[in-house]
Amino acid sequence: MRKMNYLSPTSISLFYTDPREFYLQYLCEERPERPPQTLPMACGSAFDAYVKSYIHEKILGSDPKFELRTLFEAQVETQHRDYTWILGKYLFMMYQKSGALSDLMLDLGQSIGSPRFEIEIKGVVKGSRESVVNIVQDLILLGKPDVFYINKYGLHVILDWKVNGAMGKYNVSPMRGYVRIRDPLGKGSGQHHKECVMVNHSGVVINGKEYLEQLEPSWASQLSIYAWLLGVEVGADFIASIDQIACDGSCRFSWEGIDVPDIRIAEHREQVSSDFQHMVLEKARHVWEVVHSDYIFRDMTLEDSKEYCQRLDMLMARKPQNENDQLLKDWSRGR
Repeated sequence: MRKMNYLSPTSISLFYTDPREFYLQYLCEERPERPPQTLPMACGSAFDAYVKSYIHEKILGSDPKFELRTLFEAQVETQHRDYTWILGKYLFMMYQKSGALSDLMLDLGQSIGSPRFEIEIKGVVKGSRESVVNIVQDLILLGKPDVFYINKYGLHVILDWKVNGAMGKYNVSPMRGYVRIRDPLGKGSGQHHKECVMVNHSGVVINGKEYLEQLEPSWASQLSIYAWLLGVEVGADFIASIDQIACDGSCRFSWEGIDVPDIRIAEHREQVSSDFQHMVLEKARHVWEVVHSDYIFRDMTLEDSKEYCQRLDMLMARKPQNENDQLLKDWSRGR
């Protein structure tokens, strides 16, 4: 069995949703081939490259690592580059046209110190409460935050972009609770969600009615981990700032030779509660303890867990990948 050197938000989530797939992806001696990047994932990565390259150059100056083509090719796999190079440009232009980019640039320009743009960051995260005994020390987490800055009032802000529905056939409704909706064509721009209670918190207008985990727990977990890696104490106050590019796949038109959707930008600004942050940390610590033990499947006895791991390793080592799935299903039924 392989040992893990760090945990990511994705791996932590997979551990709790599909333990067997977690074992195959991260612990099995003969891991399955990494699945290719999907086109929807590539769309988000392409937009990310455009917007991040633009902001970095305007605020911090040119850097070869953040040059557009370099960043784009680092994030988008070869098979999707022709299409998403154009789509990413379109999404970026609509984001810019909506006014979201100019307001963000204003916030970043007034930040304390220089904003941080991270492609990947890894580090030890501590922060357990006094009543919690750390069984395994030096929990190492890895994340890929988009932008981190401290606003002029000293508030820590983690910014993340989400692109939803770029390749879909239907209209993606923005997640509820947004503080502002923007339409590049100006239709209904500036309105907040009907369930949002607008509160000015240290210079940031947030939804004061709900924490982010009440709206989307996976986003709250992800951005909490990013915040800790960037120096925010576990449980401390920070703002999860998410610009959601919500696409309407039912309304498409041709642009530079490809079909593109209508979009809206929903701006989400929420806190993540201290209790939720500590819960995420303890869940991560549990995963870290499990993967550094010989007792992986805790819903079995220790002996059965060891045998199951051995069988999974053996099946993966002996059979071609295209035969594994059925074999693993058959073995699972016999657990």
